[in-house]
Amino acid sequence: MAHKLAGKPVEERDIIDIQELVDAYFDNVPDTSDPTQLVSFGTSGHRGTSLKGTFTDLHVAAITQAICDGRTQFGATGPVFVGQDTHALSQPALVTVLEVLAGNGVIAMVDQDMDFVPTPSVSRAIIRYNETHDDKADGIIITPSHNPPDNGGIKYNTIIGGPADTIITKWIEVRANEYLLAYCENDGFKRTSIDNIEPSAQVSYDYKGLYVEELASVINMEAIKAANPRVLVDTLGGSGASYWRSIKERYGLNLDIIHDEYDPTFSFMTYDHDGKVRMDCSSPYAMAAVIERIGDYDLAVGNDPDYDRYGIITTTDGLIPANEVLTIGAKYLFTTRGWKNKGVGKTIVCTTLIDKWAADEAIPVYEVPVGFKYFSELLFNGEIGIGGEESAGASFLKKNGTVWTTDKDGIIMALLGMEILAVMGHSGFKMADEFYERYGNPKFGRIDAACTTLQKQTLKKLDASSITATIVDGDDITSIRTASMYKDMPIDGVRVDTDKGWFVARPSGTEDLYKIYGESYKGDLGLVALLTAGEKIVNDALNASTSDINE
Repeated sequence: MAHKLAGKPVEERDIIDIQELVDAYFDNVPDTSDPTQLVSFGTSGHRGTSLKGTFTDLHVAAITQAICDGRTQFGATGPVFVGQDTHALSQPALVTVLEVLAGNGVIAMVDQDMDFVPTPSVSRAIIRYNETHDDKADGIIITPSHNPPDNGGIKYNTIIGGPADTIITKWIEVRANEYLLAYCENDGFKRTSIDNIEPSAQVSYDYKGLYVEELASVINMEAIKAANPRVLVDTLGGSGASYWRSIKERYGLNLDIIHDEYDPTFSFMTYDHDGKVRMDCSSPYAMAAVIERIGDYDLAVGNDPDYDRYGIITTTDGLIPANEVLTIGAKYLFTTRGWKNKGVGKTIVCTTLIDKWAADEAIPVYEVPVGFKYFSELLFNGEIGIGGEESAGASFLKKNGTVWTTDKDGIIMALLGMEILAVMGHSGFKMADEFYERYGNPKFGRIDAACTTLQKQTLKKLDASSITATIVDGDDITSIRTASMYKDMPIDGVRVDTDKGWFVARPSGTEDLYKIYGESYKGDLGLVALLTAGEKIVNDALNASTSDINE
């Protein structure tokens, strides 16, 4: 059940104090005896808040120093492309990153207008640079994605432009924590004060201009201009606000752009489903203000603060679920682009509608664990035409079948929605009905279940044989897996399938709970029954496993 404040404007009492947040960033020293205050790379980077000592100047310095130490063995000998979003902590963190890069003699590629740089623009810049240089570049992106205004985050992108894989992030994590421990013993980092950085240590780069100009290679911009749909763009106060203004001007699009002023408090937001302030463009509660205005437009789109997520709203269907967008988008792209020998990438918690459609079209499906990093190499090598997540993150190839970005790109996904509307009209978004009529209409959802730290660790390493149940909601279990179909990679949890649906249980990276994702072809009540049964099945397995450990 949604929180009583969900979808309502943020109240003054919940607006963050920027000065308090920034002061804590520089003043707080992490307690290295507290595991929650150490560097920890989740699905994509380290995240936290300065108020709890989990994202501070020392965390960012340690992570950046670790990246400097390891980047040559990761293949990077050129400059580092640096991007940051509009969270309040991203600005002081940018200073920290630039100081440590300069202290290590690493050239930083900074925005020529001193503007914010979205995640996809950094990915595109790395790929663009490395196409013509032998000294390969990599990237650092300062963002906690769609998370609350008091959060900060930082992640590392490799020389192919996408998020670093688990091996690299674990190396960085371990090295960074060694630096944190050493700092407490009065051993500092290589660092040059921002006021003393030599001009040659930073190179001005036209992130926005190059990205916007190249959009015509991946999106049919002419079709959008010709159809002239009236589109509402909610920038959600994010790092790509000026990109949307530039896109409108460069391509002559009929866009009304809102929330495009810098406001790190995000005071214009509405509360998310749980009563928290979260800039999640895939949430109908966070996008409530836009949904209310859709009647005046042909389409509405939005992006989260670092622009790796998208939200697409139509006049008839409201906010379209990400699983539906991914399925529609895949069919449209493979129909219009003429791609040959390409596959479709999906995570283990994406809809099986994609599998059913792809099987009929003889298109290979690359099912990977949760995390966009698993798509990076597949996109870079052109093995998949599009890769996407159920959480509204996706990217796809250029029209000619070559790589665009290897990180999530919310801008091109929003533009794809405009292209579908321009080429097919509103019937383009009715393609989902064809899927439902042919394959069934699955209901997708997720619940959180409380568990101990030990149970989280157990779930992450659970063996399929630990699941002793044979039936879920009256349906026979057809498979139990702890690995992805593609390359048999660990999913850090378990997946259970029946002929009528599936559920996946995975531990949270930050809280004492695990997440149960599920999809049922038996309607809304079937989904509730599936998730409820799934929680009991997993709890039974965890209780049995942890009992064995305790004994």
